Amino acid sequence: MLQNIIDGAKSEPNKLLPSWVCNASTAEPLFQQRSADVAQIDKAIVVAEKVHQSGVWANLAPAARAAILDDAANALEAQSAKIAEADALSTGAILKFTSVVASICPMAFRSAANLLRNLADQQNPALAGPHGELQIERLALGPAAIIAPWNAPSGIACHKIASALAAGCPVIVKPSEWAPLSAQYIVEALLEVGFPAGLIQLLHGDAEVGAALVSDSRIAAVSFTGGLAGGRAVAAACGQDIKPAQLELGGNNALVVLADADIDASCDAVVQGMVTLNGQWCRALGRLLIHSSLAEQVISGVMSRLEALRIGSAVDSNSDMGPLVHAKHLEHIESTVAAYKALGAEVLQSTPLPSLSGYYFAPALITGLSPEQTRNETFGPVATVHTFSDDEEAVALANGTPFGLAGYVFGEEQHCWAVANRMRTGIVKINAVTMMNLNPLAPRPAWGLSGLGDEGVSESFEFFRGSRVIGVGARP
Repeated sequence: MLQNIIDGAKSEPNKLLPSWVCNASTAEPLFQQRSADVAQIDKAIVVAEKVHQSGVWANLAPAARAAILDDAANALEAQSAKIAEADALSTGAILKFTSVVASICPMAFRSAANLLRNLADQQNPALAGPHGELQIERLALGPAAIIAPWNAPSGIACHKIASALAAGCPVIVKPSEWAPLSAQYIVEALLEVGFPAGLIQLLHGDAEVGAALVSDSRIAAVSFTGGLAGGRAVAAACGQDIKPAQLELGGNNALVVLADADIDASCDAVVQGMVTLNGQWCRALGRLLIHSSLAEQVISGVMSRLEALRIGSAVDSNSDMGPLVHAKHLEHIESTVAAYKALGAEVLQSTPLPSLSGYYFAPALITGLSPEQTRNETFGPVATVHTFSDDEEAVALANGTPFGLAGYVFGEEQHCWAVANRMRTGIVKINAVTMMNLNPLAPRPAWGLSGLGDEGVSESFEFFRGSRVIGVGARP
């Protein structure tokens, strides 16, 4: 079932891995994981380097690249249902959410195309040198490694691929071994569009494949989304070659409920932050910070809503939430909660579990722990609860982790602005929890251990480019 795509041709990954990808909703095995071997990895890099050196794509006029990216968007739109179902089966996220994520695929390519068209209309800055005007250019860096995660895999991969292609870079895509099918469908669809052979390649495999790509000096740039340990490994490998690394990692995101917050809206948002993608997204709620005067009402309201939540199969339209991605991740969440309980925490759960064999876990609020005991990311439908008495304490709690990806503040709007402006995090949303950005053109920054380098339509595009300045310094 799994196929590498190297130089426009499909080939079976040569290595069998010990684990299987299972239907997260039933625990039924779908297929055994496979991995590209050293020879297949090297061949893909050789092809990518050859494509870049030929200039067949990088030297194409921006308007011409934009037209092909538009065609790619149309091709991906036609495959969106297939992509969404593949993500639902392997990750456990319900179709309602994977369909939204799959819709990012054509959107990412259209946004990149529009950026290129606007670029074609712009003039490079004019600067005078000693003898005439300088030539200032932004050029494609070269072959790019795209390493995508298992959560929201299709949308994240497409954003990175579209940005790199718009910049003029050949790409080698390495999806997570736990959710590889949607990437295969994406690259297969792109091959039908008319991109030059070898411009877009796909390698399946585990972290060894990613490490081989990242550490190869022929790879000019790496865009990675994943966990902190993986991000550190990528950063260290890129550091050896001093090559650019774009890292979107995890977060232990705070939702702050101020004293003047609407309680019902706050409770709805807490549930949304916990169950979107089953809590398996980098901007999910990790810490619920409540003004002490509202704590009892908010906790009660959240538990009441969770009790009415329907957990079930990811492909069942009646499900509000699905299972976790695989057995090992379920074990991780369960052991994290057990460790909290051993520290003296009270674990609050009210959602009934289905009588199915998948990897199901009821969303949990954790009370009774100090902030210092809950600094790390859980990456599941679990939120620790802490109270505060004033804004100073709320801000200190919100900023009390080494992460800085997202935050949420609920209360009177101007009051929220005052608190949000003091939060050390890349994105703060006021009176809302949403999976999508507040504006698709806004950057998605990451502070601290949450990552390195902004993502976004223009930000990711520029990541894959470098500057060159040419001018006459002297005349004989």
